[in-house]
Amino acid sequence: MADVNKDVITKETATSTIKTTVNEEKFSVEEYMENAKALGYTKIVLAGAFSNCSKEEKFTKIEVDKMVKNFLGKKVK
Repeated sequence: MADVNKDVITKETATSTIKTTVNEEKFSVEEYMENAKALGYTKIVLAGAFSNCSKEEKFTKIEVDKMVKNFLGKKVK
């Protein structure tokens, strides 16, 4: 069963700040790799994003999206 992580999302409006707690499940690197296409990524992109992670680590979808964005934004040397 997947772990549940509570991410706090902050939305600022003109008059106030609204905080919403989102319960998001955590999945293993292997589970993300198996479902890469459903997430809108290729396995190669996910492999690059997870290159510094162990296969036992678990991440939320929000964390994976940030990792992929960071990976794709890196300059090639």
